[in-house]
Amino acid sequence: MQHFCMLLLLLMLAVFPARAQKKILRIAADTVASGTEAATLKADSSESDSVKLAAKDSLKGNASLEQLGLKVSPDALSEVVTSHAADSSMMDARTNNFILYGKANVQYDGRKLSADQIDFNQSSNIARAKYIHDTARTKPDMPLFEQGAEKFTYDSLQYNFKSSRAIVQNARSQYGEGYVHSQQVKRNADQSLYGWQNVYTTCSLPEPHFGIRTRKIKVIPETAIASGSANIEIEGVPTPLFLPFGYFPINNEKHRSGFILPTYTTEAARGLGLMNGGYYFSLNDYADLKLLTTIYTKGSYAIGIQSNYISRYQYNGQLQLNFTQNKTGESYEPGSFIQNDYKIYWVHNKDVKSRPGVSFNGKVDVQSQKYNSLNSYTPSQILQSSYRSNLTYAKSWPNKPYSLTLSATYEQNNISRQTTFNAPNASFFISNIAPFQRKRPVGNTRWYEKITGTYTAVAVNQLIFYDTAFKLNKLQFSDFQNGIKHSIPVSASYSVLRFLTSTFNVSYNEYWNTERRYRRYNAADGKIDTTDERGFFASRDFNAGITLATQIYGMKMFKRGTIRGIRHTIRPSVNLNYHPDFAKKPFNYGYATNLDTSSRITYLSPYEGSVLGGYPALGRNGSVGFTLNNNLQMKVRNKKDTATGFKNIPILDAFDIGTGYNLAVDSFQWQTINISARTNILNKLNVTASAVYDPYNYDYTQMRRTARTMEAAGTGLARLTAANVALNMSLRSKPKSVSRNDSLANSADYKALMRNNGYNNYVDFNIPWNLNFSYALTLTRTPSAYSRKDTSIVNQNIMITGDFNFTPRWKLGFSTGYNLVNKQVSTTSIDVYRDMHCWEMHLNLIPFGDRRSFFFTLNVKAQVLQDLKLTRRRTFFDQQ
Repeated sequence: MQHFCMLLLLLMLAVFPARAQKKILRIAADTVASGTEAATLKADSSESDSVKLAAKDSLKGNASLEQLGLKVSPDALSEVVTSHAADSSMMDARTNNFILYGKANVQYDGRKLSADQIDFNQSSNIARAKYIHDTARTKPDMPLFEQGAEKFTYDSLQYNFKSSRAIVQNARSQYGEGYVHSQQVKRNADQSLYGWQNVYTTCSLPEPHFGIRTRKIKVIPETAIASGSANIEIEGVPTPLFLPFGYFPINNEKHRSGFILPTYTTEAARGLGLMNGGYYFSLNDYADLKLLTTIYTKGSYAIGIQSNYISRYQYNGQLQLNFTQNKTGESYEPGSFIQNDYKIYWVHNKDVKSRPGVSFNGKVDVQSQKYNSLNSYTPSQILQSSYRSNLTYAKSWPNKPYSLTLSATYEQNNISRQTTFNAPNASFFISNIAPFQRKRPVGNTRWYEKITGTYTAVAVNQLIFYDTAFKLNKLQFSDFQNGIKHSIPVSASYSVLRFLTSTFNVSYNEYWNTERRYRRYNAADGKIDTTDERGFFASRDFNAGITLATQIYGMKMFKRGTIRGIRHTIRPSVNLNYHPDFAKKPFNYGYATNLDTSSRITYLSPYEGSVLGGYPALGRNGSVGFTLNNNLQMKVRNKKDTATGFKNIPILDAFDIGTGYNLAVDSFQWQTINISARTNILNKLNVTASAVYDPYNYDYTQMRRTARTMEAAGTGLARLTAANVALNMSLRSKPKSVSRNDSLANSADYKALMRNNGYNNYVDFNIPWNLNFSYALTLTRTPSAYSRKDTSIVNQNIMITGDFNFTPRWKLGFSTGYNLVNKQVSTTSIDVYRDMHCWEMHLNLIPFGDRRSFFFTLNVKAQVLQDLKLTRRRTFFDQQ
C-alpha cells in the first residue's frame, strides 16, 4: 500500500502544474510526516521523509527530478530548513503558515532559532519567534539565535530566510567578554548589525551593574563594535563621564596592537603621575612587545619594555627591561636626591620534547641595589637582598653513559654589594662504569662485578668583585680564578652475615689550579703579607672508607582499643674513613708559617680558598663515625579505609644522632655530637630541631679549647654550642566548589597569569580561608672572658600570612612578622579584596614602618575594558 501511495504521488506531481505541486507536497507532508513532532520545511513546500531526498537533489541542481517533470520554484532556498517542536506543530495550507509550539527550534544553513513559539510563512520566507508568558514558570526561557560563535537572546524576532535580514526587539548579544543590550536591532545580509538605544557592558547579568549607553551602534561580526557619543552609567544612573565615540574590538584573535591607557595617581613627593601607559605591539603569533612609561610632574619617570614569546613544543620565555629615575625634592632642599635604577629580567624555558637529550634554560635577574626598595610595593621584594641568574645548557647522548653541562651564573648581594660571576662553567659526567662486569654473565654475580665507578670533570672560571670598585675597561684575565677538578669515586656494596650491608668506597681527586697563595706575618709592618703566584699547579688526594649498616625493628601490638600497634625502626651505621696527611712527604701540599707575633707554627695549604671548592686536606684522618637513625610510627584503626581498615600515623619521622672519633691524631679525637629531629603533627604542623654539642672542655682564661674532654674534667658530657627549632603550619579550608576550582586552575587565563608572576593579582574567593604560620628560634653559645662562661645569643622570629573571606564577596589578606628579641614588627602588608561581580576592588596597605603606603584600585574585571578603573596611591616617598 505504501508503494502504491508513493507511485500515485509521483504521477500527480508529473501531471499537475507547479502551483498545484506545492499544495500536493504540503498535503503529502502533513499526511506522511510524523505530525507534531518534526517537519522539514522548504520555502515553497513541506516534505515528508520519503520525498525529502528528491527535493534536496533538485535544489542542488540534480537533473533527475526534472527528467520526471518535477519543477521547483525559483524562489526556493539553497538549503533545507529543519524544524522541531516539543509540544505540537500545525500547518495551515491556506495561509502557508507553519507554527511550532513548545521549545521550538528551526535550523537553516548553520543558523539556529529557538523560542517558545515560531511562526514560519512559506510564501514570504519569514519566521517570527517569541516567548510565551506562562504563570507556571518562574523564569521564562528567552528566545535564542545562534550562528557560529555568535549568540543573542531577545523578546521577539522577525527573520527572512531568503534575504537573511532580521528585526529583533530587546536583543541581548554576547561578543567575547562584552554584552550588548539593544531595544531594537536590524540585522543585514552581511551579518552586520545596527542597534538602537544600546548599552555595552561586560556584566553578564540580565540587568547589568554598569554599562556604556549609546543611541546608535554598528556591529561588524568578529571585528569590532562602533558607536557614537556614549555615557557611562552605573546601576542605571548616568554619570558625568562622556565619550565622544566608542570602539570595542570583538574579534577572536588573542593578540591585538593598541594603546595602553595610563593610570592616574598623585603623590606628595613625586607629584601628579600617569603610570604604566604605553603601546602594545602584536608582533606575530609567537611574540608580543609592550612599551610602558610612567611620568611624574616633579621629574621622576620610568621606562619599561616587556615581551613574551612562545613557540609551541619548542620554547617560551619573557623579557623585561626597566629604567627608573626617582627625584625627590629640589637640589637646594635638604634630603633631596636623584636615584637612577635599572632592572633586567629574562626567563627562557625549552620544551624537553622538542629535542630529547638537549635542554637550554635560563633566568637572568640583574638590578641595581635600590631598584626594589624604591620601586616595589611588595614586602617580599622589598626585603629581598640577593639575586641569582643562571644559564644552563645540558646535553646527554641516548644509550650512552656520559653527559655534558655548560652553565653561567651571576650572583649579587645588595647588602654587601659583592658580585660573583661564573662563566663559563663546564661539567662532564660518566656514570655506571663497571670495568669488571662480564659481557655475558652466567650464574650468580661475582664479587668483583659489583665494583662500579663514575667520572666527573668540573671546570670553573670565576670573578668576584664589588660593584663600587668594578671597572670593565680595567678587567684582566688575572682577575679571574679558574681551575679544573677531576673526580673518580669507586664503590661496591655487599651483604654480610645476612643482616648487615657493607659498602666500600675509594675516591680519587685531582685539582688543576692556576693560582696559589702564600701568607706570612711581617713583623716589621705588623701585618700579614700575601704572595700570589700564577701558573699551572696540580695536586691530588684520595680517601677510602667502609660502612656497615643494618635495620632493627621493634613492634608492640594491641588487641583492643583504637591503637593497633607501634613500630620503632632503628638504623645504626658505623663507617671508617682514612686519608693520609697531604701536607707532608711525599705530597708536600702544605707549608709551615706563622700568622702572629708568637712562634706558633701553622700549616696552611697554598690552595686554600680555591675556586674548585676543595683541595688536599692537611692532617691525617682515620676517623670512625657513628650514626643512629630512629623512626617511630603508630598504626590505628580507621573505619573510613574499607580496603585495609588501618592507617599509619608518624609519631617521629626522624631522630638522628651522629659523632665520630679520629684514630689518626693524638688530640681532639672526638668530633662534635650532632642531634636532629623532625616530625609532622596531624599533617598540619611540621617541627624540625637540631643541636650541636662539643665534648671538649673550654679554658675561659686563655679563651681556647682544651684537649681534655668534659667527662674527664668532671664538668659534664658535652656543652651546647648551637641549636635551632623551626615550626611551620599551613591551614587551608576546602574549596566551596571543587569543580569550579579545578576549572579555574586549569583555565588558560589562570596559567598565563601564573606564568607572568601574577600571583599577587589573583584572588580565589572559592577558598574561604588560608593561614600560614612559621616560628624560628636560633641559639648560639659563645665563650665570654668577662663572665667566664658561655654567653647565649637567642633570636626568635614569627611570620604569619593568610587570607579569609569575611563575606562571600569580601576577602582580607595579610602578611606580618615579629622579632621577639628585638621586639620589632617586620614589614606588614594588608590586602582587602571586594568581588563586585563584574567589578573588583583591591586595597593594599602597609600601615606602619618606613614603607608606610597604600594603593587603592577599582576596575572592571574584563580585559576589554581594563582601562576603565579608578586608582589612588600614597607611597612611602610621601613619608620622607
